[in-house]
Formats: sequence, structure tokens, C-alpha cells
Amino acid sequence: MEDFNSYAKNFGSSGGAGFSDGKNGGGLFETVSRIAKQFDGKGTDELLRAIYDEAKSRKKAGTLTNAEIDGFVAMLSPALDSKKRRYLQKIAEDLKKI
Repeated sequence: MEDFNSYAKNFGSSGGAGFSDGKNGGGLFETVSRIAKQFDGKGTDELLRAIYDEAKSRKKAGTLTNAEIDGFVAMLSPALDSKKRRYLQKIAEDLKKI
């Protein structure tokens, strides 16, 4: 997870839009970073499930916007191959429907 943490930290410091709203426990960037740290050294499937579950909960609670979802996809997409990028896009579309 060190690679993801470094990437996310650098993206966040360069002004990634929509990643820190200062309310509800922080923005999406802070939430994903916190989850990634909790799952450091564990399987990718566990991490992805935790991120999805958190996003789903925040979307249902009204504290995650479609713009934040799009921003997260834009942040993470360059680090993924085409298959994983398509999978991420599908998950994002599913979350937006909630």
C-alpha cells in the first residue's frame, strides 16, 4: 500500500479537487487514505471492499457527491491498467445511482 499512499499524498498536496470538504470526517481523499493505512499489508480484495463499503455508506448518508466520485476516479485511473480502469468506472457508476 505504500505506493498508493505516496500517490494519494502527492495528489492531495497538488490540490485534488473535491477531496477535502472539512466536514463529515474529511473528504474522500482523507477517507481513502485512512482506509488504506488500516489495510496496509492486507489483501487488495479486502481493501477494495472496505473502500466500496465506506463510499456506499457515505453516498446513502448524503455525504459523498457524484463530483467526489468522479474526482476519485480521475485521481486513481492513471495508476490502473485498462481492465482495472473499466472496473473502477463501473463501480463509480453503480455508486452514483445510490
